[in-house]
Amino acid sequence: MANIYEEKSETLHELLGRASTDGNVTVLIPDLQRPYVWTPNQVALLVDSLIRGWPFGTLLMWKIGRGELQRIPHRQFWQLADRTEEGDGGALTRRDPPASYHMVLDGQQRLQSLLLALGGDGWGFKMEDRDWAEELQDRRPRGRQGKNRHWSKASLCFDLEQFLRDYAAGRGLLAVDFRNVVRWVITDPAGGQSKFRKPDNYEEVLSKAFDSANACRFIRLSRLWAAAAPNPNIKEAGFRDIVRRLFESEGIPPDKTEEALTPMGELMTTLRDVKLSKVTYLELVPFDKHIWTEDSYNDAIVNIFTRLNTAGRTLTREEITLAWLKVGWNASATDGRSAGECFERLLKELSGRGLKIGMDDLVSAVSLIWAVTHNRGKLLENRDLLKGQIIQPMANALATDWKQICRGILECTDAVIARDLAYGPGAQYASLNALAILWAWYFLAVSLEESAGLQERPRDDFEKKYRATLGDYSDRWLLGSQWAGRWAESPNRSLAGYVSNLNSDVEALKVKKDLDHAHRILEARLGALVADIVDDAARYVQGVAAPSRERVAIYRNALWVWHRLESERWKMSSIQLRAGKSKKTSLDVDHTVAFALWEQIVSHEPMIEDPSQETEALAVVNQLGNCSLLEKSFNISKSDKSMESFMEAVHEIKEQKVKLPDWARALEIPDVMLKPEKGTMSTIASAINERDKSIRNELVEFVKGTRTRVDLNG
Repeated sequence: MANIYEEKSETLHELLGRASTDGNVTVLIPDLQRPYVWTPNQVALLVDSLIRGWPFGTLLMWKIGRGELQRIPHRQFWQLADRTEEGDGGALTRRDPPASYHMVLDGQQRLQSLLLALGGDGWGFKMEDRDWAEELQDRRPRGRQGKNRHWSKASLCFDLEQFLRDYAAGRGLLAVDFRNVVRWVITDPAGGQSKFRKPDNYEEVLSKAFDSANACRFIRLSRLWAAAAPNPNIKEAGFRDIVRRLFESEGIPPDKTEEALTPMGELMTTLRDVKLSKVTYLELVPFDKHIWTEDSYNDAIVNIFTRLNTAGRTLTREEITLAWLKVGWNASATDGRSAGECFERLLKELSGRGLKIGMDDLVSAVSLIWAVTHNRGKLLENRDLLKGQIIQPMANALATDWKQICRGILECTDAVIARDLAYGPGAQYASLNALAILWAWYFLAVSLEESAGLQERPRDDFEKKYRATLGDYSDRWLLGSQWAGRWAESPNRSLAGYVSNLNSDVEALKVKKDLDHAHRILEARLGALVADIVDDAARYVQGVAAPSRERVAIYRNALWVWHRLESERWKMSSIQLRAGKSKKTSLDVDHTVAFALWEQIVSHEPMIEDPSQETEALAVVNQLGNCSLLEKSFNISKSDKSMESFMEAVHEIKEQKVKLPDWARALEIPDVMLKPEKGTMSTIASAINERDKSIRNELVEFVKGTRTRVDLNG
């Protein structure tokens, strides 16, 4: 197999020149890359390292041709790293590209930092003064921030006075700490600071090059860099002549110029050597049809993207997808909002409803909805992420459908939450894939409703029907698909099948006879989704077992459902199972017959003769049939008290508002489990096994749809 990369190198000044506005820009950043995150201090530290001759590091570049420019979203390097809320540091204007150029896949932070330091007079950082203080002085100014937050725009400058002091004190260039010599300074008297009124005692953070007190002190570092001609034949004497001319243009007096010529000649020679230093990079070669297929090449490039460790975290395929969507988005279809704004807004609305998911999760789910309706039921693959003919139409389609997508996602989420179904660890379902399938199904219903041009009454009738259908199947789908293991070993294969099935409904809905017929198609799909998981979910219910006392939380969702399958049981289950009154906490699973009490009973059992029998007997107490759902803050399994003694301290029982036998009967807890100290190991084990069998049978009925929740009735 041919390597997809070659090792290359070029001088640093050539590389920076190709990435800046000097001449045609041929080094670009894929918009798939993360934003620039380095700080001003990190930039100064990088400059210090280069002057000391320390290595710059290897880059990863992707070489592509002019004709492939639109294969991937891209931009030029920022001229201004804007960290305020007023702008995004607008992109530079790119001239017409030459025949080929490079995308920086790894190393953009370092290149961008050097360009901000050395690129030109206007390059640098724009930040709020409070952030400048924290960055440069490691302090946060006192006082509250008003509505108008003061900001400053600074460029990296060379502090001539500090340099001469350090050089003289250390008797040479190597003794100079350039972290103190290169400083962020305001150089623009007109636009370098905000114009808001400042109080008399306002504390300025940055020096101003144009202040009379700083006359002849600060020189823009980029000017020294530009003057350090990359000619290996120029000696120090030649650079002293260059410095003399530069200082004259900067208005530096002759006496100060003469004082600085020797150390500056040495510095300029060093800067020249830095310019001529070789930067090594690995170059991903362009596509060659004689070596790869287009799909295999695209798949390799995207995998390289996603496996790079950038800013401490690998790039995800969802970030690549969103970057494409931002480029091709039709904002006129979304009230002028960009793709980023649309996704952020939807994410915020979901968070406000209690559904805490990340941007990658949302992008993945929306991509799934698109695949159902616009990609012939095929999920987006890695190899598709570099195909403009697939991704660009996707952006336009999503923008066109965005209002219906948002309505479908939010209304479906509301319906799920209304059924007390929550997402996350320890909640009712843990797979967003399962929820995304419901979102796609609901979107089909919403799209159909809005495209039909219905009058209010038939529209309301159709809406009630598909909402009722969602209620009939959502519990079993979200819980059951997880119990059936659909999202465990091969989630993508399961997902692809479900998306394909939904896509077949899209075609069927196009030739619908009427809305009743359309509803039957939608209802049949949810029925088929659930029917597919019934057998596997039932097997899980019959076989799930906690291997130890610490693992009984595995029963949480099963018990959560079981408590809701019978009216009297649900009524009694609603009692706060704790003594006194305190802030409500989440539910947890605990033993009905306390583990410590069961250990005592087993240890006194004369029929147990060897350790293996004792281990087998102890396992009985960890069965589903011996577990109850209690408030997490109140745990009894660490004690050796009976359930009876525990319940007698609960407010409702203690005040005789509820009789203990009635509570136990509703939860199918026999007397021997309520008061196990009065039973034998055999009678207790038999009772646990009977209750275990009953609970599992009811849960299987729930999975099959012959028993439903009663907690939502009325």
